[in-house]
Amino acid sequence: MSKLVKMFAAAAAIAVIGMLSVLPSTPAQSSDQVFRWRYGIYFPSMTSLEGRHATMFVKAVYERTKGRLLIDVFPGGMLGYSAYTHHRVVRDGLLEMGTTMSAAMIEAPEWETLSHVLLFRTREDAVKAWEIAFPELERAALDKFNVKLLGSLIPEFDYMFSKAPMPTVADWKGHKFRAWHKQLACWFEQMGATPMVIPFHEAYTALSTGQVEGNSGMFKAALDLKFHEVMKFVSTGWKPNMPFFVTVVNKDAWNKLPADLQKVLAEEGEKYFNSTSMDYWNAWPQSLKKLVKKGVTKVDVSPAELKKGRDLAQKCWKKWMDGTTPKAAALMKRIMAALK
Repeated sequence: MSKLVKMFAAAAAIAVIGMLSVLPSTPAQSSDQVFRWRYGIYFPSMTSLEGRHATMFVKAVYERTKGRLLIDVFPGGMLGYSAYTHHRVVRDGLLEMGTTMSAAMIEAPEWETLSHVLLFRTREDAVKAWEIAFPELERAALDKFNVKLLGSLIPEFDYMFSKAPMPTVADWKGHKFRAWHKQLACWFEQMGATPMVIPFHEAYTALSTGQVEGNSGMFKAALDLKFHEVMKFVSTGWKPNMPFFVTVVNKDAWNKLPADLQKVLAEEGEKYFNSTSMDYWNAWPQSLKKLVKKGVTKVDVSPAELKKGRDLAQKCWKKWMDGTTPKAAALMKRIMAALK
């Protein structure tokens, strides 16, 4: 049995245990209607930080609604579709609620403004961009996907993990790296590497077999999913993205909820997103130390090489702006102006 299969088996078992700990053994004693939802999180593990927080979130919703809103949580990929497509799955009603990536929602190009490589230098930059874009993102999500935007996780930067050290731009040439969105793929090509499209729940296997040689990701996620077993270097200077994990709710399912349940879900959702984001962010220094202790070598990147990489990334920004809609390009310009 492969390590990935074992991981999924463990995730499934933990998911069932987690649901049993949240849901009652008998139906809720209430004259009001009981709603039961399915919630697909992004990471393929219920023991990940996201998985643990999601379990606490749905339990709080259950308790505050006195059993009238029961939410079953499923790890990404467990139900047969990639977490990267959750916004489409939620649109089609196959899930009432799901977490996807902002970079995945390409049918609404306004969402791509958050995904440009090396656009953000600090977490504050990412939060500022989110606040600027939010009204347009909310409208686009409803228009394109018939989903309500419940909230987002803005955790920690993605760093570049690889099987070989990459302190310079020249070191990227000829390598194959997992690209999980098209802006990242554009930048890899500019850097001389080959982008490979691999679903997140298949990333461990692809890395262990050599199908790809590197992946951009968060320190905590790398630990949770044991990526340190299949990648031995992290170039901490290369911070391609600040990922935005976006949770959406099927609009029709939302409208069926009574106003008091909508209020509880929104309030507990805000707590969940804020606490999870900050726990990811606050954990990154310790997570890096743990990765080094497990055998990952930290590779520094000089300011001169970072400038070369950012100059190449800006070519991708311009290419995207030239080809996207005027509305999305205008939003990108507003974000760039705010970030100076």
